[in-house]
Amino acid sequence: MKPTDNNREEKIRLHCSALAAVIVAIRPIYSSVSGPQKALLETMIGAAIWYIPKPQDAWTGKISRKALERLHPDNPAPRFKLSEEHVYPRKVAACMLLRDTALTSQSMEIIFREQYGRLHYITPEENKAVIRFQKFEVFSSPEEAYRKAGIELIDIAREDLRSIKKRDRISIEKYINRNEANQAVEPTTMLVTDPANAGSAPSMVAAHF
Repeated sequence: MKPTDNNREEKIRLHCSALAAVIVAIRPIYSSVSGPQKALLETMIGAAIWYIPKPQDAWTGKISRKALERLHPDNPAPRFKLSEEHVYPRKVAACMLLRDTALTSQSMEIIFREQYGRLHYITPEENKAVIRFQKFEVFSSPEEAYRKAGIELIDIAREDLRSIKKRDRISIEKYINRNEANQAVEPTTMLVTDPANAGSAPSMVAAHF
């Protein structure tokens, strides 16, 4: 690990410890105030999460299909910058942390590394589209928010990310074509009646088309 990586890891640990202490300290206030004041504290904690350095493995390994298509060298659209979309929106993360009565500096660091510090790559347009489904009042899970926003995420090997960002045709088409092939062979459930048992209830089988 490089010295800069060591510094990053130490900053993550110290920032998480400090933020956990702040959350524990203001929780009694958070519990006693009304809606607008609660929202203010949630915004403050959400902003603080943003300033914790990203872990080295922050990227989940997922990128949206639209981002891949935009990066394709045949796409006439101008170059664009991938949006780093946090798996858990900051406001949701803040609300959950403020409600976590068992929060410690250690658990704060763990949950940041495993959930609140993780991110996907999507397009700027998708980043805006998913916001309405990430509000605390309607948020149920990251997967559900992306589904409602029509965002399809594709798993990418970490070693291919660099070439994809450089708009390498072979790398990009490998994942687009693979994902299309996987969708084409998804099993379709059919009702089948065994001729030898005519009159019996049909059984469920999965067929590939």
